[in-house]
Formats: sequence, structure tokens, C-alpha cells
Amino acid sequence: MGQQYLTEYSLLLLFVSLSVVVPIGMLATAKLGTKFGVTPSRVTKIKKSAYEGGHPAFSEKPSLFSFGYFYYALLFVAFDVETILIFPWAVSHGYITNVWGLLPFIGILVFLTVLTVSFIYVWLKGCLEWIK
Repeated sequence: MGQQYLTEYSLLLLFVSLSVVVPIGMLATAKLGTKFGVTPSRVTKIKKSAYEGGHPAFSEKPSLFSFGYFYYALLFVAFDVETILIFPWAVSHGYITNVWGLLPFIGILVFLTVLTVSFIYVWLKGCLEWIK
């Protein structure tokens, strides 16, 4: 029993340990690189200047980034996750099964209701207006 348990979860243990060790190793390598002078540390005027799409900066003061981009990015993520969740559900539970009955359908309806109510809330708050 113990050997079978170990073989089944050894790959999972490997992935978890790699997901912890790799970022720590990257941070340690970057820190050691700065300590031993591998990375450039001399600050010059050219290095501190802003670079906008191949052209020098147009003004000294950088412009503010519009927060509207973040709203659209969050909505994209929400609807992308919705698509990712609904397609497998439609494939596996596209019809009402004898085993589960209406439970998968009700679960998807609750998920879509929460998503729709949150979208209507954002719309009514005026967060989707590009120019305010």
C-alpha cells in the first residue's frame, strides 16, 4: 500500500518541489549576480531615461496610465475563465444524465448568474466608460 501511494504521488511531489525551488533559485542567482557585479550597476543619464516605443520620451514627466485598461483586462479574464469552465461542462454534461440529474445544470446557472450580476454592476457603476 505504501509503495503504491508513493508512486502515485511522486510526480505531484516533484512538481510541487520544483515550483518552490525554481523561483527561489532565480531570486538567489539575481541577488548573487548583483553582489558580485555581474549585472550593470552604474547609473547613467541614458539608462534612467524613458523609452517609448523606439523614441525618446516626449516630456520629462511620465503620463499616467489609464485605469480603464485594467477594467477591460479583468473583464477579459472573467469571461475567459467562463469559457474555459463552460466548454468542458458542455462536453461532459451536455445532456441531463441519470447519475447527476439537474445538479451540473444548476451549478452552471448559478455561476452564470453571479458573472452576469457582476457584469451589470460594473456596467451601471460606469466603469466601462472609456472617457469619463
